[in-house]
Amino acid sequence: MSDVENLEDLLDRLVEKTDGETITLSDLMGTVESRSFGPLLLLPSFIALSPLGAIPGMSVITGTMIILIASQLLLNRKHPWLPSRLMSISFKREKLSNGTDKIRPWAKWVDQWLAKRWTMLTKTPFSQIVAGLAILLALTFYPLALIPWGVAIPSGAIVLFSLGLTSRDGLFVFTGLVTSCLALYATYEFWPF
Repeated sequence: MSDVENLEDLLDRLVEKTDGETITLSDLMGTVESRSFGPLLLLPSFIALSPLGAIPGMSVITGTMIILIASQLLLNRKHPWLPSRLMSISFKREKLSNGTDKIRPWAKWVDQWLAKRWTMLTKTPFSQIVAGLAILLALTFYPLALIPWGVAIPSGAIVLFSLGLTSRDGLFVFTGLVTSCLALYATYEFWPF
């Protein structure tokens, strides 16, 4: 089991385990230091879905992080890696505090639904299928970054996948699969080009 088991735990770690006026993505990723890919996928997808995702360029950054992390899960790597240039991107701590405050009621509501069930969907080979879908969904972040809140549905699907993997809740993984279909259809239907 990973150190981060739900969204409220993740929010607490983001705020409590970082300090200073400016926060880097490395600082944020360090708060979920874990050998599990679930929390590492959860952080960028959660940022993309939250008000922090409205920061210009953030959906491109989070999409890139998701692709890098999910690719390693797809290849069944044991320890995740991200490039230092990506990890050095920074923003004001105030944006982190405001974003976590806004999302906390929603996180608390989601956490009450998490449980260990359908755990086979959180293990190999299903985790590799989830990784492949997460990569496909994250690729949609690039064109959808041009549309306000355009990445909400695909990032929501990845959040569901991540919560399922983190909490060993196959029902969340299954819900993420359904949401992925909706996200891919919406991307196809409303393609901005």
